[in-house]
Amino acid sequence: MDNNQIKHEVEQHIVDFMITLQHEFGSSVDDGLSPNQQLVLYLIGTKKVTRVKELAWCMNVSASAVSQMLAKLDQRKLTERCVDEENRRNTVLRLLSEGEMLLGKMEEQRHKIMDRYLSELPEKELKVVHDVFSNLQRQAEANSREGETT
Repeated sequence: MDNNQIKHEVEQHIVDFMITLQHEFGSSVDDGLSPNQQLVLYLIGTKKVTRVKELAWCMNVSASAVSQMLAKLDQRKLTERCVDEENRRNTVLRLLSEGEMLLGKMEEQRHKIMDRYLSELPEKELKVVHDVFSNLQRQAEANSREGETT
């Protein structure tokens, strides 16, 4: 098998696995949120993304789409928008206690799903998966930074 065929098959495996995970996660978390709303909670609570423009960039959607998602999350008392103490003209986003609890449940469910798959791998293969995905993440971050500067 040549390199191009291997890359194509790896891509297909990654996409298929992501679809499986998304289905399992969506089926196991009954929170009434869309996958994008769940992602907003994750980005605010875990990755500390606190501005609408940053969320829009991370999610590859418009700032107005993020604002609509936030309005629904605000309405459910999961998130809130606050005045930035460092620059009062700006707004920062944060999770409220209900949002933190829901994110905790989502994280717990994600860990259970991933553990079910990863615990089946022999330790040697698990280390290879770790190294490969760490390398891919570093490459993605480097490419992202290059794209911001050009």
